[in-house]
Amino acid sequence: MKKLLVSLLVALSLVTVSNVKADVDLPELTDHEKVTVYLFRSSTCQHCHDFLMYFAENYYKYQDYFEIVSYEVRTDGNADLMYDVKDYFEETALGSIPYIVIGDYDQLGFGNTDAAGEEIITQALNAYQDDSYEDVVAPIIAESDYSLTAETLEEACQSSNIRYSDGETSEEGLSDGAIVAIIFAVIIVGFGSLVLFSRQQKKN
Repeated sequence: MKKLLVSLLVALSLVTVSNVKADVDLPELTDHEKVTVYLFRSSTCQHCHDFLMYFAENYYKYQDYFEIVSYEVRTDGNADLMYDVKDYFEETALGSIPYIVIGDYDQLGFGNTDAAGEEIITQALNAYQDDSYEDVVAPIIAESDYSLTAETLEEACQSSNIRYSDGETSEEGLSDGAIVAIIFAVIIVGFGSLVLFSRQQKKN
């Protein structure tokens, strides 16, 4: 019985540690301008929703390095901008979303995994460290006469009924580190109780 309980506690601790997300390493914060991550999305698009869900939880860690600007493409002006940006990148899937642009990098789609979010973060942080970074979307906007409606990430999350985290509290109210610490404390207390119980049984 004792061996079974110990095995279960060890297995639980391993699973918990493996589920803690590793943060992307942050570069040194400099006076470099913030990088703009352009998101062309629709409120009816599941993968767009996945993007917002991921960054609603994680963006606060990176807000000193880049900003996310969202364009809901069900409005004509925003759709026209997306088509022109896709034309710039020679992207043929004109109606496909989400469409993400960071400097001279563009990406079509967003997988429902942490890896997809980390790829966007890595590209944005690389652009932040690149002295040749150039926002290619801003000149397209400046040279055209669009009727645009842009949203911040927080506004896009609000319009999609997604809880936005400012870093003060997580969705569960505890950080991953705090959860791991609590679980290990429970494991240690449980193990100690088992040892005490075992000694008492031997005395009896």
